[in-house]
Amino acid sequence: MEESQLPDPGPARELHRNRVRSIADIRMLERFQFEQLRPADTIHGCLSAACAENPDKDAIVLVESADFRHPARVVSFGELVAAIEESACLFHEVIGGAAVVGVMLPMVPESLTALWGAATAGVAVPLNPFLELDSLVSVLTRTKASVLVTTREIIESKFRTSAADLVAKLPSLSRVYYIDDDSAGPTGFAHELSPYRGRGLAFRADLDPWRHAVVMPTGGTTGAPKLVRMSQAAQLSVGSNVGALMGSEVDGVVGHGMPNFHCGGSLSLGLRALMHGMTLLTLTTSGFRSRWAVENFWPIVDYYGMTSLLATPTTAAALLNYAGQPAPCHRLADFHVGGSTLPADLVKNFHDRFGIWLRENWGMTELHGTMTGHPNDGREPRSGSAGVALPHCPVRAVILDGANAYVRDCEPNEKGVLVIGGPTVTRGYLDDGQDAAFFVRGMSESGAWANTGDLGLIDEDGYVFVSGRSKDLIIRGGHNIDPKEIEDALGRHASVRLAAAVGRPDRRKGELPVAYVQLAAGEQATAEELMTFCRDNVQEKAATPVDIIVLDEMPLTPVGKIAKPALRQMALESELRSAIAMAAHDKIDCDVLVDDTRARRQVIVRLHAADGTQLDLDALRDRLSGYEFTMSIKLAPR
Repeated sequence: MEESQLPDPGPARELHRNRVRSIADIRMLERFQFEQLRPADTIHGCLSAACAENPDKDAIVLVESADFRHPARVVSFGELVAAIEESACLFHEVIGGAAVVGVMLPMVPESLTALWGAATAGVAVPLNPFLELDSLVSVLTRTKASVLVTTREIIESKFRTSAADLVAKLPSLSRVYYIDDDSAGPTGFAHELSPYRGRGLAFRADLDPWRHAVVMPTGGTTGAPKLVRMSQAAQLSVGSNVGALMGSEVDGVVGHGMPNFHCGGSLSLGLRALMHGMTLLTLTTSGFRSRWAVENFWPIVDYYGMTSLLATPTTAAALLNYAGQPAPCHRLADFHVGGSTLPADLVKNFHDRFGIWLRENWGMTELHGTMTGHPNDGREPRSGSAGVALPHCPVRAVILDGANAYVRDCEPNEKGVLVIGGPTVTRGYLDDGQDAAFFVRGMSESGAWANTGDLGLIDEDGYVFVSGRSKDLIIRGGHNIDPKEIEDALGRHASVRLAAAVGRPDRRKGELPVAYVQLAAGEQATAEELMTFCRDNVQEKAATPVDIIVLDEMPLTPVGKIAKPALRQMALESELRSAIAMAAHDKIDCDVLVDDTRARRQVIVRLHAADGTQLDLDALRDRLSGYEFTMSIKLAPR
């Protein structure tokens, strides 16, 4: 098509700068490529364009618990872009064009400016401040990081080490900068930035928008997480889509309570807000991990005129339990929820109390963030759905074979594996040996298609329903049990705030379903009462849990999702301790270590026997055989 025949992007740009309210709006945006609807191809370029519109406008406002009416930090757009440029210049000059920079910070402005400065100069590696030291060393080693930007408190108080010791331990690491160090020494980040103030980008940056500019770890705080390669182009595309979905009005104020080492905090909230010239309102340096941020949520919404928010279902549940009431004329129009499936009762109860619909979305790090969502047309979102596919993010439910190859598409409303294509799919992991299990082979459409690992279906109108991770399925004697059925049933109990179901190992059935619950504040309910409720409300008899455990506090990931790996570990330990106690007549205790990095789960049991106890380890191994994992039993030294 000749240039004169191309559709005019003007109306789409206008729609893009406001919001989509229907599938028809999404189809209109899909007539254009992402690049046509943004001012530049790099993060620095887009933020510079937003700065040019109003350099003195508040870009980032950080509130803390002392008094939210007096922000702890305020950063203008001019200061934001200058800080990115100063960081980029420092990293480039000290390390060179191949700078790899780890950024391990709480939710302070530098966690974004250093991140984007590193992405401009080379490669940024956002890191969870709650990582264990061994995991931190592993990630820095695997990424060949040259610089680490962090705080003295994290390194010296949490890790009980020093910058010098960390540099000595890692061959690639040459610098550790502390943002809480104002000295003129080599670890003072502000001091090291000072020579670059006012210089702009004093080097020729690599402007290829598709090179990998960020390597983002996935997973928890221990072990060896997967490392996802991310490009600036794909990050900006997600920022564009989230802006179209959740609002990108220039007078908007985006609530920011998800951490910046996660794509929800740095992309769907941070980049999305700032590339559109909005204000990013950071709700404390620890986000929604702060009880204060939850308890003062509505006064903060009212005072700062917050217009939109993205959080997890656990955050929404906490607001329902602990927050007060919104002011009559508040501006919060969009409350989107992602990270795990959203219970229908939470949606209803939240709306009944606050007058706001929770709108579920869905995405993952390997896709650079949010892929689906519910356009805000003012009506109740479709119950149980994660919304519709956003522009240029095709979603399909398919049947795959055991080698991750395409077999066929599912019919509407038929459950299968959810796969996603389009330009936001990562080009691969840093360890390319992990790519085969991620990229689907033999799809009927060209381009890369990602196996999300989620099971779900797509209805006749294009709405995506996510039923859960394939690895979360509970397989009871060959019968597949969706934990969501148990969780939804328990979620309808008036006393339950959070519920999660996992499989507990069983020698005869393979797995048996067990449920963990956290009660709402001030509520009381026994495990027996909840079990009776489950029997009456779980439709499938085989899915009724064999045990319900009431926890004081549900384990959560740093992002705020329920930590199912931790629950599976608890269930495994409970089963093995019970079995060992029966076999050894309560004479021993044990530690249980799990290795899930191999094709077959490896479990190591270390026995602690009282003095004088005689154990026949061979007989004990025979009594504990039959589980669907490899088990090694060892006697711990006394």
